[in-house]
Amino acid sequence: MLKLDYTIARKFEELVEKGKKVNSSQQINDIAAIVDSKLFQDWANSALSLLQQVFGEESAYYRNFEAIYAKIINITYKESFDNCRAIVQSARTEFEAGGLTDIRLFLDHAVLEYLGERTLDFLRRGDLSTASILASVLLEQALTLICESKTIPAGNLSEMNEALYQAKVYQVGTYQRVKDWFYMKEDFIAGDGSRYRTADVEDMLRGVQKFIDKEIG
Repeated sequence: MLKLDYTIARKFEELVEKGKKVNSSQQINDIAAIVDSKLFQDWANSALSLLQQVFGEESAYYRNFEAIYAKIINITYKESFDNCRAIVQSARTEFEAGGLTDIRLFLDHAVLEYLGERTLDFLRRGDLSTASILASVLLEQALTLICESKTIPAGNLSEMNEALYQAKVYQVGTYQRVKDWFYMKEDFIAGDGSRYRTADVEDMLRGVQKFIDKEIG
């Protein structure tokens, strides 16, 4: 589903350390500040390789870095190195921000999976009331995630269902099914769940899981 690439994170850290060595090689000549060409070339080649691997050759990071690098012939001016290093830092920031998003997505999916498993446990024990309530919690968690992704304010289950339907996130059939699942849970809470059979709660859980697979993945 998602993969956190610690190798890439480590390579960015290695570039930082190499960059420090390039920076410390700074000298001032009659014209401007320069850095050691060999150290810079080693750092720049590693940087280009990483930018290509993570973002691709068509990315702004890769193209802008290469454009600066291509103009360096014999002397590496400190200003050119600083510009290249700023590009790498921006790329690293974007990569790390994406990694944090991945972790959040992983945790969100883990919560949904756990709630689904617990609901099934109670269903197998014949505890239809608890199973229905947990299935509703699972559904509410899913609606919250969908609302967040659509920048719709989160609320209770009914409010979010209404808001998502009004925003045309899903069709009227889905809207009505969510309402039906909500009413089933309310009946159990009110002590009115005797009219539901095991098959009804099983259908609810199965429907909620299909809804999650379709709307969230």
